[in-house]
Amino acid sequence: MDKVSDPRVGFLRSDVERFCQQLDGLAPALRMRLLEELRSALVGALDEARVEAMAAASDEGWGLRRIGTFCGVSHEQVRRLLAERQAGGGPPVS
Repeated sequence: MDKVSDPRVGFLRSDVERFCQQLDGLAPALRMRLLEELRSALVGALDEARVEAMAAASDEGWGLRRIGTFCGVSHEQVRRLLAERQAGGGPPVS
């Protein structure tokens, strides 16, 4: 397990790992379906929260490049995500 710097992240990661361990022994189709459902739910929630954090940083006067550096994306991607949010489109689903 990779070390995480925030105990809240470690707590959530432990929960996810526990969930995944509970899937051991299930039929492959059920296991894959449940893992994909979990992945989709987590990615969706994280994408939405990340765009909201980007918007908060922008409201505080952060530049697009600085926001992108913190989020690991390009400034153009930040611009696009914030524009989609403002237009009501929300973050894209991965």
